[in-house]
Amino acid sequence: MKRRWNWRLSQWEMMLAILTLAAGVWSAQLSPYYLNLDQIADSTRQFIFPGLLALGLMIVVVLGEIDISLASTLAVGSVLFSKFSACHVQVWFAFPIVIVVCGFLGALNGVLVAGLRLPSLAVTLGTMGAYRGLAFIIGSEKGYTDFDDSYLWVGSERVLGDIMPVSFILFVIVSLVVGFIMHFTVFGRRCFAVGHNKDAAWFSGIKVQTLKIQAYALAGALAALAALVWVGQYGSARGDNADGAILFVVTAVVLGGVDINGGKGTVLGVVLALFLLGTIRNGMGLANIAGPTQTVVLGGLLIIGVLLPVLSAVASHIRHFLPRRATPK
Repeated sequence: MKRRWNWRLSQWEMMLAILTLAAGVWSAQLSPYYLNLDQIADSTRQFIFPGLLALGLMIVVVLGEIDISLASTLAVGSVLFSKFSACHVQVWFAFPIVIVVCGFLGALNGVLVAGLRLPSLAVTLGTMGAYRGLAFIIGSEKGYTDFDDSYLWVGSERVLGDIMPVSFILFVIVSLVVGFIMHFTVFGRRCFAVGHNKDAAWFSGIKVQTLKIQAYALAGALAALAALVWVGQYGSARGDNADGAILFVVTAVVLGGVDINGGKGTVLGVVLALFLLGTIRNGMGLANIAGPTQTVVLGGLLIIGVLLPVLSAVASHIRHFLPRRATPK
């Protein structure tokens, strides 16, 4: 039977869209400059590179695993770009190499998790530090800022009347591609099947270990793309790039409705959560709210996201005991 895509928003996705609009209204009240088109377009830069990481993490979490080393993988990618730029290597030649290296780092996580059956949280906690150290070894603590213009184009250039950032268009394209992979391909269906019930998926003939390694490798490759956006956006590369970004990334995935235990979630939900978080962060920035307070807000939203399955189950249980309306004969 041919699978049909349900284009209707779920209740939670609708709620995320409404909350984003409400956050936009709140931000507009904080500053008269918020509704400026240039300001809104520029604010999308706040969630592009973590958004690319979130799309990769979503694939891993659907499988029932986690990867908190993605920001460190980005750092490795950024310092590799700096080395290529310093050697005057064109970005079109450097980018595939960085994709392969970061994809390999992701696949290594997959081998440790799936091949050796180690807990993904412990594994990626270790590789988070190891990859961060690798980034410092490659790039040194001094950092690099003298990038060739070709490396900066994706993260800094604007099109459509010098309004729309190229990075935002890239994010939309990648979101559509990942959405197609996860919701319309055999690979995606198998990811959801493994996350829903790993043993049943194995008995049905799915190669669970291979699938997990592929998912981790894909997440690593997306981290390489995020590294290119980072380089263009900030014009620098150091071993500590994107340090601390993993909280925003995990919050976007969980708040987007992806079950932390695997088997459930949509790319659309993650994208809507990113828009909500980006709008909130932009509003707090306009209000000059301190960084620690912003971290508290992100942590609270993460807890809400984790509690989503519990709250949904409680609501369903309550509806079960509510009296039903009598249907007219």
